[in-house]
Amino acid sequence: MVAKTLKTLGTRFKVQGTPWEPLFMPYHGDEVVSIDCETTGLDPHNDDLLTVAAVKIRDGKIMTSEKLDLRLPASPKQAADSIKIHGIRKVDLAESVPFSEALPRVLDFIGNRPLLGYYINFDVTLLNRYIRDSFGFELPNPTLELADIFKAKTRQQDGADLRLERILDELNVPTFGRHTAIGDATMVAMAWVKLQKATQRL
Repeated sequence: MVAKTLKTLGTRFKVQGTPWEPLFMPYHGDEVVSIDCETTGLDPHNDDLLTVAAVKIRDGKIMTSEKLDLRLPASPKQAADSIKIHGIRKVDLAESVPFSEALPRVLDFIGNRPLLGYYINFDVTLLNRYIRDSFGFELPNPTLELADIFKAKTRQQDGADLRLERILDELNVPTFGRHTAIGDATMVAMAWVKLQKATQRL
């Protein structure tokens, strides 16, 4: 924890005077950003980013009117196995946004808000590869893991089924757009909002 804090402070000093300085300021608001990535595989250190989407949660409401939904350039690593899961073919990325434009848009959208996700460490690790190569820093945002929050708030036993489909079913969240970045980001946001409201009623 100390090493991470020192690294963040060092990076904050390096980005002083740049457009990215606000990313490293403490966040004092109440917004959360639900984010999701679709990729060429399951290795965040080597597989490529294909789409990224995010929605803001404000005052317990999902701000779908302010969503971010980006398609990135096709990758030579796209293979049949991953296409079977998310259905993203190279032709589907024909009208993509170049990384030089997409990454600043992602950073501007999320700001220094906490990031929510299902297997959020996968998404952050993957995004950090691109952000580090382009800007020389990694995301400093706090992260919220839906599976951990669900387990704690619903008192699940160790070894419980924490698949996203099961979490959505338990919380009566409708399933739509599964394995699309915007669909998954929105469903995770809906599940998180339900968990927060349930806690407030206790």
